[in-house]
Amino acid sequence: MKCIVMRRIVYIIILLLLSWHQALCEGGSIMETECVNIIADPLFINGASVVSPAKPMRYVGKIKLSEEGNETPSWLLTQWNSRNNIMRIPLVVNDGVYTYENEFKTVSREPDGTLTLRVNGEKEYTRTRTALIDPWVHLYMEQRYYDTPKSLAGAMELRLNTDFCIPYFENCTPEGEYNPNLHAVIAVFYLTVEDTNLESPSSGQYINFCVMLYDNRTGITHEETHMDSGQNPIDATNMLVYTMDSSVYSTPVFADGIWHTIDVDLWPYIQKALNIAQRQGCMIGTRKEDLAIRSVFFGFEVPGVMNCELKIRNPQLTLVRGIEK
Repeated sequence: MKCIVMRRIVYIIILLLLSWHQALCEGGSIMETECVNIIADPLFINGASVVSPAKPMRYVGKIKLSEEGNETPSWLLTQWNSRNNIMRIPLVVNDGVYTYENEFKTVSREPDGTLTLRVNGEKEYTRTRTALIDPWVHLYMEQRYYDTPKSLAGAMELRLNTDFCIPYFENCTPEGEYNPNLHAVIAVFYLTVEDTNLESPSSGQYINFCVMLYDNRTGITHEETHMDSGQNPIDATNMLVYTMDSSVYSTPVFADGIWHTIDVDLWPYIQKALNIAQRQGCMIGTRKEDLAIRSVFFGFEVPGVMNCELKIRNPQLTLVRGIEK
């Protein structure tokens, strides 16, 4: 008797599934997927345009990072608050490695596309920072999609995949002056996720979404949110900064040269960050289908008298989107 009942239940389920499939086909709403690669030139073949260290932002030239690069760079190198402009550093090519290096910073690309960024805070700073409003050194590689935002409408997955390591870190803060609340090195991978729907009540508002690669103060970075108040009130965006818990995508990271692989779907965490922003009074009325990526960037923020190096290769950001046919 039980077997007969079970067969009838299975039969009914099959009929329901067939009916559902037929309805989808007749209605023309079968869901398909497409994959969109957000990051262009992940091997840095075409080099980078360069921005001056001091604001306001000024384009000051381009750096070449391979022999075969012959297109307009997709990458933008920013070097905020540095005492030295990388455009003043002569290019050295040795065994296919393209290097710009001096006492302040290094940018280098190996033949397999591995990129090295190095900041020597020991040379960049003439004194130790003593207040939160004191400027600090940045060295970023960026892509900005201001004219062509990468819509997340229909997103099913947004997968970040890359390999990185921290070969070197040195704390050169003078004795007795180190304050971990003011002085640190962080290597980050950032997305700016914006409400780009012109009819949305929060059009133009955005989330600074951070995937922490390295923090000299800890091997694992816990989830954290705060409102961006800027270095000075004039720089404040008052937008949410959301930092993922790094244990979600990486083992503890130290300056030991060990390579780490990130392979993580960011989309659930972006939706979580949107919910947090709305609870704090930002992006009210923004729907997830209103979101788009305006920029991605990675590299160093160095608010301490510290030296540090990051190696990264083949950063990929793949959007999987559902499409009704």
